[in-house]
Amino acid sequence: MRWISSATLGSVLLALFVVTGCNAAAGPTTAPGQAATPGAATPGAAYGYDDEQGESPIDEPPPDGPVAQVDTPVLVVHTGSMQLEVADLRSTVDQATAQIAALGGFVAESHEENSGEYQSATVTYRIPAARWDEALTGLRVLGTKVLGEDTNAQDVTAQAVDLDARIANLRATEAALQAIMVKATTIADVLKVQAELTGVRGDIESLVAQRDKLGDQAALGTLEVAFNVPVVAAAVATSGWDLGAEVDNAVAALVRVTQGITTLAVWFGIVLLPVAIPVVLIIWLAVKLRRRYESRRAPEVPSAM
Repeated sequence: MRWISSATLGSVLLALFVVTGCNAAAGPTTAPGQAATPGAATPGAAYGYDDEQGESPIDEPPPDGPVAQVDTPVLVVHTGSMQLEVADLRSTVDQATAQIAALGGFVAESHEENSGEYQSATVTYRIPAARWDEALTGLRVLGTKVLGEDTNAQDVTAQAVDLDARIANLRATEAALQAIMVKATTIADVLKVQAELTGVRGDIESLVAQRDKLGDQAALGTLEVAFNVPVVAAAVATSGWDLGAEVDNAVAALVRVTQGITTLAVWFGIVLLPVAIPVVLIIWLAVKLRRRYESRRAPEVPSAM
């Protein structure tokens, strides 16, 4: 027979003491269907209302209920854009709209531009998520060339689960407040509970709207398609030239030049000429007098014998 050492025996006794102490601290539990022990908190007391006494001010709103387990399917939001070069704008747009309608989609927004040789249209389609790839394939075939394409798929399942849980918690809180409202006996209590109910119902409506929008975006993808008609090179070269406009511009330039020359002549005849004539006469007289003075002072040359 083996003897147990004192150290081992002490460890076993310490472990038994810890387990016994934890069980005593936890206190007695209530089995399913068994009445609660005296002194236990009642459901009404948890929300600030005493079920036994029937009267107690409601000082705090009820706490959030347990997070409900909601089975939410995978939600993916499809968005994208596509640029197509087409030969006939109106016919191609009609064909694209018919294809999307056949898949269960519809036109959410449309804009068309027709300025001279430039023709284009931008159409926003809402397409069922299950037919998204089929719609893209059909639209690519309609164009003579795919100028650009950009698509995106975003998983929003986590956001939907969070919204569903928050809505479930708020509805549990609403039900608890309604139960307290039935037991309220004073006007102050009724008004306080009614204010809490109003706030909770407003939060529920806001979250439900967000959840519905998220579900709509996941159910119907959004695709913006731009249809463009190519412009012929000859049309581009002559689009900015007009013979009549060029003749008008040339005549206008000639008139402006003639007006400039006439303006200079008027200024010369009225302003410059009256000033220039006396100045010229003075200079001419000064030159003539100088020459006469110099001729008189020149020595006489003796004549040859």
